[in-house]
Amino acid sequence: MRPSISKFFANHWDALLASAAACAFIYFFTKHSGIGISPDSVSYISTAANIREHFSFTDFNDLPMVDFPLGYPSFLALSILLTGLTPLQTVPVINAFLFCGVIILTSIIIQGYGQKSSFYKIFFLAVLACSPCLLEVYSMLWSETLFLFLVLLFVVAVRNYFRTHGTGRLLLMALIVSVACVTRYAGITLLATGGFLLLFDGGLATRKKIKHILLFAGIGSLLVAINMIRNSRAAGHITGVREKALRGLVDNLNQIGVVLADWLPFIKGHETLATVVFILILLLGIWHLFYRTLQQPFYQTYETIIACFFVVYASFILAVSTISRFEDLSSRLLSPMYIPLLLVSSSWMAMALHRSLRLKKMVLLIVFLAFYSGFQYNQYHLNAEAWEGIKDAGIPGYSEDPWVQSPTMAFIKKNKSVFTGPVYANANDAVYFLTGTHALPLPHKEIQSEINVFLQKPSFRLVWLYDGTNNDLVGLDFIKQHWKLISVETMEDGEVYYFGDSNSIK
Repeated sequence: MRPSISKFFANHWDALLASAAACAFIYFFTKHSGIGISPDSVSYISTAANIREHFSFTDFNDLPMVDFPLGYPSFLALSILLTGLTPLQTVPVINAFLFCGVIILTSIIIQGYGQKSSFYKIFFLAVLACSPCLLEVYSMLWSETLFLFLVLLFVVAVRNYFRTHGTGRLLLMALIVSVACVTRYAGITLLATGGFLLLFDGGLATRKKIKHILLFAGIGSLLVAINMIRNSRAAGHITGVREKALRGLVDNLNQIGVVLADWLPFIKGHETLATVVFILILLLGIWHLFYRTLQQPFYQTYETIIACFFVVYASFILAVSTISRFEDLSSRLLSPMYIPLLLVSSSWMAMALHRSLRLKKMVLLIVFLAFYSGFQYNQYHLNAEAWEGIKDAGIPGYSEDPWVQSPTMAFIKKNKSVFTGPVYANANDAVYFLTGTHALPLPHKEIQSEINVFLQKPSFRLVWLYDGTNNDLVGLDFIKQHWKLISVETMEDGEVYYFGDSNSIK
């Protein structure tokens, strides 16, 4: 046991140092106001509490949770069961451990590359430890924290499977995919990645290949299939409300370019150039995957697995956001491909340095160090900019000071006894998280069934927060056309309306 531990420290001491730095970042980022909370986070927390207390997979309004899979709330419910603490107390620690896991798994992957370079690994892990993209994810109560860890765990599991093609290792690989799919619906990209890698693996006999693909697909999709069947029965749709997309493929590529312009130095403010760079990296990943598929001696490697996942995930996010209505393609949504993108676009550097003659090697090294310095300076600048707000007000979201100290929320808490009838809000998750008041979401403009239910309400209170505007939902103009305004209370950050028949005033 001791030699194994010594060997691990010898091989991954740099990952442990990077992990310590990452934990320090998480500590300072969450010190002022705790873990960051978004609308998704409120659904996760409330569903986890209902699972723990009532074994009910419902959110804070006792509605079935279908927009997100149930894996992450179940994970949080397990943490409540084991610790007796709330997710707000445990998630900063859990995220720190998951972030460390991501760094260590990346170290294992790079250590297993065909062309090893200790300098490349050290520099790469240093990038991850202070990456604004990863720090944003691991400072929030989001399912991506677990999903990113599972993605890299899957990569390592596939490589181990390639060594022996054993059934036990295949089952482990499939189990990781099954958990990932029920953590985020995007986990289907792991299912597709594994299917592709099995299909084109020349080391598998045809009969065994068919058997392994069927076994992998069956187990890998089992949990999410059960989740979707439950969703269909509970809410009538399998993955929540999915409206028609408003953006085309070019728009989505441009949004990826905007994110990439933040991730990479020298192209900030040049979104068109960043889009071109992304397309070139995607083509590099496709070429890399195609080459290694044809050259089977190089197929069963980490490089192949990483390139395959990157191509599959990038294609998936572009396709889904072009078909279904998505929020803007943010750094958060693209974070699962952050590490694969960096690996695909930079791993050739180690080989180039290794094969170059002394003079050429020195020139390349100077160029790489200049680029790396620019990369790290860009990350420092983004982190410093984020810290200016975080140190005084907390992480942006519902745990941030402006939300916690909201005059509208203070009014609701002071007059909680009158918020007993139907209550709606344009940010109902914020109302619940900050006041404990159950408020229903306003209906979507394009879903007539939701509007019909809303129109049947004879009277209700409406909490309208200026920072909670959602253009997909019906607005004040629509409401004022169908109900009589009885009273309104106006605060600095919002208003509380009472609509209905004057005889029904409470």
